[in-house]
Amino acid sequence: MRETRFISQNKQKWQEAETLLDNPVKDPEKLSNLFVQVVDDLSYSKTYYPNRSVRVYLNKIARQYFSIIYSQKKEKQNQFKLFWREELPQLILYSKRELLISLIVFLISMTIGIFSSIKDPQFVSTILGSSYVAMTEKNIANGDPMAVYKQSHQVDMFLGITFNNLMVAFRTYVLGIFLCIGTLASLLFNGVMVGSFQYFFLERGLLIESSLSIWLHGTLEISSIILAGGAGLTLGRGLIFPGTYSRLQSLQISGVRSLKLMLGIAPIFVLAAIIESFLTRYTDAPAFLKIALILLSAAFIIGYFVIYPWQKSKSGFEVPLKETRLPPTNIEPINFTRIKNNADVLKDTFQFYSRNSKSILPLVFLVAVGVSFFFLLYEHPQFIVTEEWWTDFFSQMFFALYTPTWPFVFINSLGMTIILQRVMKLIDKESGDGSSGKNVKSFWQIFIVTAIIYSAMYFGLFGALFVTCAFGILILTAFIQLKEKTSLTSGFAQAWELYGKNSNQGLGLQVIVLLLSFSFLLILYAPLHYIHISAIQWSFATNEVWSQNAIRFLELLIKVFSFYLIVPLVAGSLAYLYFSQLEVITATYLKESITKVGSRISRNNK
Repeated sequence: MRETRFISQNKQKWQEAETLLDNPVKDPEKLSNLFVQVVDDLSYSKTYYPNRSVRVYLNKIARQYFSIIYSQKKEKQNQFKLFWREELPQLILYSKRELLISLIVFLISMTIGIFSSIKDPQFVSTILGSSYVAMTEKNIANGDPMAVYKQSHQVDMFLGITFNNLMVAFRTYVLGIFLCIGTLASLLFNGVMVGSFQYFFLERGLLIESSLSIWLHGTLEISSIILAGGAGLTLGRGLIFPGTYSRLQSLQISGVRSLKLMLGIAPIFVLAAIIESFLTRYTDAPAFLKIALILLSAAFIIGYFVIYPWQKSKSGFEVPLKETRLPPTNIEPINFTRIKNNADVLKDTFQFYSRNSKSILPLVFLVAVGVSFFFLLYEHPQFIVTEEWWTDFFSQMFFALYTPTWPFVFINSLGMTIILQRVMKLIDKESGDGSSGKNVKSFWQIFIVTAIIYSAMYFGLFGALFVTCAFGILILTAFIQLKEKTSLTSGFAQAWELYGKNSNQGLGLQVIVLLLSFSFLLILYAPLHYIHISAIQWSFATNEVWSQNAIRFLELLIKVFSFYLIVPLVAGSLAYLYFSQLEVITATYLKESITKVGSRISRNNK
């Protein structure tokens, strides 16, 4: 068919399609029919008139129709419904073994709490705290055992309880990254606490009265903790049983699925907080109302998290569980002659950390042990306690920068120098030179740099601000003198020049590294410290000197080791920045490339 005839036959239809596009009110059926016809005509024109304007014209109309039709799909609403109806039940089935283990561990822990309370009258005070026990004893004497739920305003109580419940759940979940041990420890602690708490009222003949008030909100709250434990065990399973995947790939898959499971649990904590804040305080409410609400809560948990997934698995899911897409695992060799942005610098740093973790981590641990042991022997440093909770929080997290006296400056600088030199020598070796060898001079020059950092920390807040602004140039100076075997002053001059040529990139990298370090410490330090506070102390008799020293040493080791883990990240990122900035200034690789191009052209002409 000639093009002119093809156009004349379909011109009226195409005009109608254009008119419908301009019309603010569009008939869905007519829109669909015209879309199909226009697409058919477009297919025909692509076959017989591929280089003619009619194909371009029809393609434009088809694209507009496609945009209108598919923009009207309510994907967000459908995805929300599908998550609760299809995806979450499948995730529950995926984690059914972990959820069952979490339930069993919690029930065994409750039994341990009850049995321990029977054998040791002081056990309840140890677990719940002597102040809480004394307050509850006073409430029982006043004839109102559940008065603790009436002390705060409803809204304030709701916000506080919601935050606390979510933190408990998140802590139980994220501790699964430690090969599931942390999650099991958290379940053990919470189960023992619930068991001893219940026995406390049983011993005083208040079991029924207390249970009707406590389990009013506790049915949802305790169930959510158990579910969070299952999510944590699912997270840890990826590391312990990777299957055919690498451990990192398996962790990514289990991490995504366990995180979605946690997302499904979060609303239950909020609902439990609402009940505890607004309903539990009415302790004089009729017993049948309390029993009804407890049974209703239990029916919801069992129905949605047990029966519903089982029934859906028998009838079949409408939408199968999507596989997690994994990024490619090919690791490109690091190019030390290319100009890179901060994203590329950080990518190289993480690859370096991953490749050399077996060499770096044991050294970091040994240095942390030595520094912590010195802290314990020299004096018992007390944690910095301030009136502001945020300054106290930061001082705890960055405790490895603690310098109350000059001996601490020396030992901290020595430990940091050992790690820095090891990291820098590894990067120097990978860069193709590797001629640094066992350079004693470079070791002491790096020591001077780290001593400057710790000496500044000796002067408190102003020193901390100086370190925050200057640590990039100082660490870069240490690497330059090791790499190029220059003096410390020459290394500082070159570091200053490198920063000056592209200060935005250098300062930007410092900010990114600080944020990454803070995020890493926030995630790592809190769970480790929680294990120490909640679990380690149970294993020692705290009234003996040796046990107090053991607990103190473990606490110091956790703080110092957590901080030292970020040192290779800081040193590596600044070392890789050096190679990029060096190319910016010298253009060595660019000049060599131009020379090679010239030589190739010359040979071809011959």
